[in-house]
Amino acid sequence: MKTTKLCAIMIAGVLLLSGCKSLVEKGDKLYEAGMYDQSAEFYEQALAEDPQDVEARQRLTLARNKIIDRGLIDVRMLRLSGNHTGAALKLETLLRNQVNWHIEPIGPMAETQNEELRYATSWLRQEALSLSRSAFPDPFRYFELRYAFLIANARLGNTFAQYQAQLQVNAERQCEKLSTSQSKDRLFLQRFYRKYCQAWNIASHPAQRVTARALYSEIRIAPKLTVQLHDTSTQKQRLQTVLSQLNDAFRDSLWYHPQGEGTFTLNVHATFKHSRNTKLVNRQKHYTLEQPQPDPNEPGSFIDVEVAQTYQYPVTEFTEHYSLDMMYLGRLGGQRIEHKVDDSQVHHTQSHYADFPDLDLEPQQAQFLDVSTHLDKQLTELHTQFVADLDRVWLQTYCEDQLGAADGEYVLRCAKLAPQHDYVNNWFNQHFGLSYQAMSSLYSL
Repeated sequence: MKTTKLCAIMIAGVLLLSGCKSLVEKGDKLYEAGMYDQSAEFYEQALAEDPQDVEARQRLTLARNKIIDRGLIDVRMLRLSGNHTGAALKLETLLRNQVNWHIEPIGPMAETQNEELRYATSWLRQEALSLSRSAFPDPFRYFELRYAFLIANARLGNTFAQYQAQLQVNAERQCEKLSTSQSKDRLFLQRFYRKYCQAWNIASHPAQRVTARALYSEIRIAPKLTVQLHDTSTQKQRLQTVLSQLNDAFRDSLWYHPQGEGTFTLNVHATFKHSRNTKLVNRQKHYTLEQPQPDPNEPGSFIDVEVAQTYQYPVTEFTEHYSLDMMYLGRLGGQRIEHKVDDSQVHHTQSHYADFPDLDLEPQQAQFLDVSTHLDKQLTELHTQFVADLDRVWLQTYCEDQLGAADGEYVLRCAKLAPQHDYVNNWFNQHFGLSYQAMSSLYSL
């Protein structure tokens, strides 16, 4: 943590010194400070703005070479400390980057890489042999995916091919176990069974059509809308649109499936009012003018006298009343869901055409309430909360007390929204020797 904070302070200091310089110059400052990853980011930004920037491209190549060089040192240090897995993963990343960046190590850097590849090759052989003896075939397959570049560079493809026959036998055994766990209401388990068997080129034979009694194949929205607007506008249509959005959100959720047996009813109540009252009033402002008047003390002479004046002008006053009360209510998975949004405002504004600079008067336009913005804010909250409620009830239903009730079915359902759940990963490790995330990367769960 202290190292991270120190790096952040160093980056901030370097950028502060660079001021308003170009992206390349900022990258140069970081490069000179030995912060090659950060400098590369600035060179990449410069190239994104101008792909023809030769200097940025050259500097990026230098930075990336430094990244590779420093990475190889990290690989060696990890290996010497006994962390062979960490060393292999780091070396795998470096090889992938070299391909993506079109970099070919030369000189001492190439020698270091070749040496570490030799150590990694020996470790890969040992790991492959160990994994091939496991009753689970999937860790070996994940191992091949995880270290694909290392395996290719070490030319171990043919060596690892000797393990495929036994892996296939183990996969068929796993597929058979999944097949026997099928039942009428295990929809997620059947889908996993099909994906798993197909990935191993094993024909899957679901015993029967699976239904999902707890899921819904249909949503019925029952709206009750009261709308009173001062004029025809798009706002009434916006209320209709949010009903469609709620429908789409449900159909995009895990609760919906064509093989579901239920119909989900969502009651939506809304009262939306917006009125605008107009009142015409006369305003006046007083001011004085100096006008020449006969001087009573000196006949034939004039003096300036302040004369009171009144300027009258018509003003249109507007009073707006805005209110929205909207809520949804339904029962989902045996639980009640509901949420309400409301907003109420009284807004005053005015307009006139008076133009009298001496009185600081100029024409004024009415600033009406931005009803659409207010409405959108509330409707967005309603939609967001509905999506959150769908997820919350799913998690409560499948990631709490009943998680172990259906031999994998609820585990797979829980994993959709809680892939890091301990029970989920314990179940996958117990049955497949891998975490859910690893299995997901193999079979797109």
